[in-house]
Amino acid sequence: MYRGRNMRATAIFVAFFLLFTSATIAVPVPLFPGNMVSTLFEMPVSEYMPYLEALTNGLTYGFISWIVFLFLARKIENSLTTEPKRITR
Repeated sequence: MYRGRNMRATAIFVAFFLLFTSATIAVPVPLFPGNMVSTLFEMPVSEYMPYLEALTNGLTYGFISWIVFLFLARKIENSLTTEPKRITR
């Protein structure tokens, strides 16, 4: 049971990581927290900075969506196991 949920959670993380990473690269609009990387770490602005910002956004939003999925999956699983089973004929 847990293996299936972990596999789905991994797929959710990878999907949202790729989505937000590619969206940050494709659309040149500053997106939090990626736009804060250069100021937080006092890094000079260079031509690889958009890729670092995209990686930061992908990791952050992929992790957030992964956590949300795990909590929702656990809540749904618990609600399904606590409901009494009805037998209809």
